Amino acid sequence: MDSIDLDILKWMSKRDRYFELQGVVDKTLCVKESWMMLNDFGKYFKAHPTVQEISDDFKMWQRVQEHPQWKPEEAGLYGKMVDRIINRTSPDRSGFMESLTYLKGKNLYQNLSEKMDAGTITVEQAEVEVRNFSKATTTGSGSTQIVLTLDELAQQARTGGYYWRIEDLNRSVGPLRAGDFCIVAKRPEVGGTSFLVSEMSHMLEQTDGNAIIFNNEEEPSKVYSRMVSSALDMDYRQLLTDPVKHQADYEAWLGTSSWDLCHDTNMTIASIHKELENKKYDLIAINVLLKVGGTGKSEDHDKFQELGEECRRIAQQYGPVIAIVQADPSAEGMQFIPQDRIYKSKTALQGEADALIMIGTDDPIVDHRRYLHVAKNKLPPAPCTVSKEKHIKCEVKFNIDTGRFTSVNHATNSRSAP
Repeated sequence: MDSIDLDILKWMSKRDRYFELQGVVDKTLCVKESWMMLNDFGKYFKAHPTVQEISDDFKMWQRVQEHPQWKPEEAGLYGKMVDRIINRTSPDRSGFMESLTYLKGKNLYQNLSEKMDAGTITVEQAEVEVRNFSKATTTGSGSTQIVLTLDELAQQARTGGYYWRIEDLNRSVGPLRAGDFCIVAKRPEVGGTSFLVSEMSHMLEQTDGNAIIFNNEEEPSKVYSRMVSSALDMDYRQLLTDPVKHQADYEAWLGTSSWDLCHDTNMTIASIHKELENKKYDLIAINVLLKVGGTGKSEDHDKFQELGEECRRIAQQYGPVIAIVQADPSAEGMQFIPQDRIYKSKTALQGEADALIMIGTDDPIVDHRRYLHVAKNKLPPAPCTVSKEKHIKCEVKFNIDTGRFTSVNHATNSRSAP
């Protein structure tokens, strides 16, 4: 569950706000857990006409009276959701309404884009829908003026961004931009670090800015050699034959950009922020996320939730974040891994991600073959995306010598398209 969902639930946890806005907040704006929680809020307020705000008493009512069929893990999950709602600071009204407007606008653009792709509506018909959306909406004691055009919605949804080396991801996820938080999950020894540097090296070629990898797992010299190998598209063993020359080649490839590697086995949220405050970075990666400390949480589920929220804040403040996590043992040898196989997290981290890419393998592993599953994709469409490929499952080629991942299905890249 992401921060906007929690803001909605916090705002609606007061009786007057709930009944004022119950017709404004609809199912399309929430993940399914949030929508179920909102429905339970309404039932609870109607059953307890003197209660003004959701409190600890709601947990007992929800567990015993409304959902007695819940298994212990479900009850625990929703109980923690209620705790987080109760303890969360409420957004101000203007901030809350801006979030609603953004979500409604994003959903409208995505729906219209899919209809236009399918040929069920024309551009002119889409513009009519946008004009109908672009009017003042009165909501009790305040109002929000929404004035948008189809072009502005498109610009709001997707402007610029960094294209992927793997064309399948351009067609599915689209370019990454500031504010986007992407999770990549895989089993050990599958090539997670190689995937990260393969994509980052391609993205870094699209900017004169800076990128950083926060690494707390692999020995840094191994990661650095992968960075250089992927950037130069060269067998990492060949780098050692003339290290001075190839170092100069790598620095020429970087130009005015920098690609920093921050290695710290005791990495914390605070240490990450310190690095980001000392230098402007446009692209950020964390390898691996669960090993980042400083959340103050002892349970892995809670820690993942906190780390996910923090990554979203970092993405909004600095630039897009790609974080590597492990899939659990049940995903071993699985080609297309579902999103519930993230180690130690069934919903917490997944809820915070804008995009969730799972890397699978054959059983036994074939060196040059990997499989991608875009198990979650909340990003609005871009000019290069294809609606039917939003949750793509595809085979990709992995060059184990250079560390580069490339598409099997597409010979060209959207970045080069006219």
